[in-house]
Amino acid sequence: MRNLDIGTLRSLQAVAEYGAVTRAAEALNMNQSALSMQMKRLEDLFGEAMLQKQGRGVVLTDFAEELLIEARKLVALNDAIVSRFTGQRPEARLRVGLTSDWLFTKVAQAVRAFRQANPRIELIINDGRSKDLRQQMKRGEHDVILTTEFETPPGAIHLAKVDLAWFGALGGTAWTQRPLPLANSPHCAYYPVGLAALERAGIEWVQAVADGGSDTWRVSAAADLGLTILPRGIAQAGLEPVDHGGALPPLPPTWLNVYVADGPARREAAEFAGYLRRAVCEVAAMAA
Repeated sequence: MRNLDIGTLRSLQAVAEYGAVTRAAEALNMNQSALSMQMKRLEDLFGEAMLQKQGRGVVLTDFAEELLIEARKLVALNDAIVSRFTGQRPEARLRVGLTSDWLFTKVAQAVRAFRQANPRIELIINDGRSKDLRQQMKRGEHDVILTTEFETPPGAIHLAKVDLAWFGALGGTAWTQRPLPLANSPHCAYYPVGLAALERAGIEWVQAVADGGSDTWRVSAAADLGLTILPRGIAQAGLEPVDHGGALPPLPPTWLNVYVADGPARREAAEFAGYLRRAVCEVAAMAA
């Protein structure tokens, strides 16, 4: 039986977060060839490719994405064991809620940077729909949340405005079908604005997937079973903005907001919100 190396799994996480071997290696304070060798060892162990090129960077293969889910658990368990038995105790606990639409590279980098700058703060991160996150914060379940909305309500801090776009499979043809197949859940915040745009344009549509999490919609869209709606500027494996030449209606922009709760962790939450602001603004600049 062969054993998995925690350092190698950490490197896999970094590549997923940074989208490039060079940047991941820099973040881990190692050279590129050493990190590439770690990826090669994983490929030899499992007999599967770990990375594939996309644009100017790299993304994980479907197999590596599945492996990453388990890798995160092992790395977290390793860190918890080391902290417990070396006497390290967190100085504070920060409960973070992130909208499922924005679990992407830049936010992952922001989380890593905050953790490196604040190693004694325990981060507890959950994702969910924006409306659910707001309700959870009202019940005292989060210290800071990042949401996507179509306004900036009272109490929210506006970070950026990003255009929405129709996304489909790489080189896909689902966007040419009529009725247009949609791969968004009816509970998604973008769903009603997409329907309204289609109805104004007189385009018939059909629901292409059952209700499920964001991964379900994106897998369906990447398989060319339908279109999904996402903020422009966020790289998604197997997906690209549809170059429809005006065949599909324009979509409104979405507001990225952050909420900071009053409480014992307010100072830490406000600092974390600053990291999120920088990450979100970088994506907004790329999408402009």
